Amino acid sequence: MFDRRYRIWLIKYLAGIFLPPVALLFVCLKALKAIHKEDIPRLILIALYVVSPTIYWNVTGWITEWQDGINARKLGVKSIPLIKGKRFGNMDLVARYTKGITEGYPGEIINELLDEAGVDTARLCLFGVDRVITRDHDVVKFILSTGFNEFEIGDAVATRLESFFGKGIFVADGEAAKMHRAMARPYFARDRISDYTTFHKHCETILDILRKNVSANEPTDVQDLFMTFSFDTAIEFLFGPPTLNPSISDSPTQSVPTSLGAKFENVANATTFLKAFEQGKANSQMRLGKPQLFWAAEQFFNDPQAEVSKSVSEYLEPLVRAAIARKECRIASGKEDGPEKLFVDHLVNSTSDVSVMKDGLMNLMLAARDTTASLLSFACYLLATSPTAMARARDEVLLHYGRTDIPTYDNLKHLKYNPNFASSTVRAVLNESLRLFPIAPVNSRQSKGRTVIPTRGDPLYVPRQWQFLYSAISIQKRKDLWGEDADEFNPSRWVDGREKEMASDPFRFIPFNAGPRICLGQQFAYNEASFVLVRLLQQFESFTLVQAEAAPKSSLPPKEWKSGSGRQAMELITPVMSMTLFAKGGVWLQMELATD
Repeated sequence: MFDRRYRIWLIKYLAGIFLPPVALLFVCLKALKAIHKEDIPRLILIALYVVSPTIYWNVTGWITEWQDGINARKLGVKSIPLIKGKRFGNMDLVARYTKGITEGYPGEIINELLDEAGVDTARLCLFGVDRVITRDHDVVKFILSTGFNEFEIGDAVATRLESFFGKGIFVADGEAAKMHRAMARPYFARDRISDYTTFHKHCETILDILRKNVSANEPTDVQDLFMTFSFDTAIEFLFGPPTLNPSISDSPTQSVPTSLGAKFENVANATTFLKAFEQGKANSQMRLGKPQLFWAAEQFFNDPQAEVSKSVSEYLEPLVRAAIARKECRIASGKEDGPEKLFVDHLVNSTSDVSVMKDGLMNLMLAARDTTASLLSFACYLLATSPTAMARARDEVLLHYGRTDIPTYDNLKHLKYNPNFASSTVRAVLNESLRLFPIAPVNSRQSKGRTVIPTRGDPLYVPRQWQFLYSAISIQKRKDLWGEDADEFNPSRWVDGREKEMASDPFRFIPFNAGPRICLGQQFAYNEASFVLVRLLQQFESFTLVQAEAAPKSSLPPKEWKSGSGRQAMELITPVMSMTLFAKGGVWLQMELATD
């Protein structure tokens, strides 16, 4: 697929940068010559044309800043403070920010810049584009909920993601977003997400692998297993079993390394689709991390998303066509309103646009696969580093399920905290994992027009088309919101009374976003992860992290993290963003089979 959108953007951007100052200078020089009747020396003319864009945009920036200040004062509110670099054009700030987003600990560059500025919300000006960074949950509340209609995903994100994710739910705005949510919402009703048959089938596969590895005294990359599990369940949820769709392999899927570095380096091969899927996410993350001018110029003649998008489309096309054929058969047999057991069948009954169907499936595949796999991977990592929490969680599971009972929707839903153990519930373990490692650590929105954001301090003035990056991972580790142990894994905070504070101020915990665009699959992810975690705790009595011994050396945490602040100083794995959060090189555990 040839993506014209970002190429057209780049041409318009460069034209917008150079044409106005050059045209203005040309008119001024013509007027000057008409008055003085003398030619300006050629070298001086060349110098004027070269420096004119810099002068023009600096003056324009000062005027815009002055106008914004006047507008803010008229409304009796404050302008968002500006963080300035030390070099011309903020080049040092651009380099530092880009490196921090693409290579640093997730969210840490945002914390560093805000700490240095002494605020929780600030503005960066990167190549003339205003970008606001925030860890203020009141600002996020306005963006996602109370001021929802004032913001959108925006062109800045859509231009970066559309060539891979199409016009699906993660990219769409306005009526298109409503359409995608309306199509997807019915399929996440209780009766759809409470059938644990698929969970059970694929969970038993990974439990068999784990038991074999334990018997052979071999470590396991559980992240790779959870990616396998969640992908296989997602495929069956969306498309049905291999018997219904012959194009789907019935062998276990495998995850792959990408250009982001070691992700699942222990895996030697994978399907073409999975390679494309992972590389497409990595390419999208690279675009999100860099200023748009940088990546758009780099990829103007060579779009790395073209080939991966083609592979993904070729995988989805026969699955969609098969669903269309099933619908035509139902109509031919007079059963047009047949049961929609599969999500793809639901889409076929909702729209006739194949592109809309493929975009919807691609977006939901990312959510269904990565959310559960990421959550389970980090939960097991944290339990492995906290034997006390592991033992208490297991005691509680055994109390309710024993060693062999299979969890169901109803008994998982009603699993309550047992005060005799002074421990967390399964949900508390998952919540605490999501708090420390949210699936989407940093997210963004763009202001539609001028607005004012109320905060607990001074209200903030926002001009039109400003991009806001809000850091969920920063909000969820703020010590003023979560206490001095905010960087530590402590599931008890969800059951010892402190959860009431969260309930009264819910925007301090936003792992699934919030407001009208809250994740539709939130409960699906909780159900799936809860089921797997219960089965793991039934079968294994301890997890031991063997990252240093088993993981690829290139994937271990950088040495400089040890001298950093916050959670990164204690990290034994390397969290990395590739649209969603994952552990670089996997999460390697040695497990011990239960004997009780």
